[in-house]
Amino acid sequence: MKKHFATIQIATMLGLIATPLFAGGIVNKQNMSADYFRTLNRQAATDYADIAVYNPAGIMKMETGKYLKLDVQYIAKDYSNTLPGTDELDQDKASIVPGFFAIHKEDKWAGYMAATLVGGGGTIDYSDGNARSVIAISGLLGVPFSVANSFPQQVDAESIYIGYTIGMAYAVNEMVSLSAGLRYVDAYKEYTLSAQGLPVFGNAVTELKDEADGWGGIFGINIAPNDKWNIGIRYEMETKLDFELDVRQGAQLLSLMGYNDGRKEREDLPALLGTGVSYKILDNLKVDANFIYYLESSANWETGFDGAGDSYDAGLAAEYRFNSEWMVSIGYLYSDLDIDVDQLLSLPEEPKLDANTFSIGGVWSPTDTLDFTLGAATTLYDDATDSLGIEYEKDVWALSCGVQWKFM
Repeated sequence: MKKHFATIQIATMLGLIATPLFAGGIVNKQNMSADYFRTLNRQAATDYADIAVYNPAGIMKMETGKYLKLDVQYIAKDYSNTLPGTDELDQDKASIVPGFFAIHKEDKWAGYMAATLVGGGGTIDYSDGNARSVIAISGLLGVPFSVANSFPQQVDAESIYIGYTIGMAYAVNEMVSLSAGLRYVDAYKEYTLSAQGLPVFGNAVTELKDEADGWGGIFGINIAPNDKWNIGIRYEMETKLDFELDVRQGAQLLSLMGYNDGRKEREDLPALLGTGVSYKILDNLKVDANFIYYLESSANWETGFDGAGDSYDAGLAAEYRFNSEWMVSIGYLYSDLDIDVDQLLSLPEEPKLDANTFSIGGVWSPTDTLDFTLGAATTLYDDATDSLGIEYEKDVWALSCGVQWKFM
């Protein structure tokens, strides 16, 4: 009975494949620009072109002109699983994430577009295996975790959700502006588990790929009561994603577990509500407060996170401008993920843990038409241990840079 239960558990995990790798909600990601990594709070921003994805209605507070912005992020990821009877199993493969933004701003209206990572987040490589591979081998052979861990094994996974956004903004008056956009999400998840020298099974390799795409609307409103206060609100609709499984290797083994080539499972990108308030304490000193609520409990998920509650991000930031050329910023963000500790086994490659993130950075503007952004952030995650005694840990830090051109 114990072995039968383990086999069912293995099949469930194999069906999930690798999902998101970054902070934010369970699936949704917010690290889409270099300016995000210098403040962590962009919901009420009205300055650079990345607000096309954070506060699109706020574009109407920018100067008239055309803007192009290109950003890149380097994210170092150290994740680990420790099972009873095993050493720490970890990975430290970094990710490089680009972002592109474009805006055409007129007096009363604006058009914008963006290409960003809205979910997922690159590649991981557990060269000595992790909780997924150890439990899989333990269930297949009917041996303890300590014995299963003695076989050479490896887990590779990659998850990318690319969002292509296009939309328009309109100034109702000096105080209120509105925006509406459409986003196409192209998502794929790849997963490879390999083990060598297994009794009966020999050298076993399982390689899977899941793909899906979908559309979702994004709506915003920006309210500027006066020159000191600004309020940004953004609502992203749920994006329906039906993932279709492509079994590349290990079809016979997976078929015995009920996972066949072409299998479809629903895992939507949840809706979210992002709100932000900024206040100019002085002409050269601004503070921001942000809150993002992820509507995950209403998303259609047929995977191990089904039944999770709603997550949220809450943060504060401050920006100080020395002059027209130099500006510095700091930020803080708290992320709360409403997941039962035993659901962490659904994604041991990148366990979903509550976190505190701190950032620092700045902008250099050598001319009126050119801006360079630098940002750095580090995230401190809470550790967690589930009912099987598996301990999950994470450590992430990031560097980001970007350049924006303005054309009249």
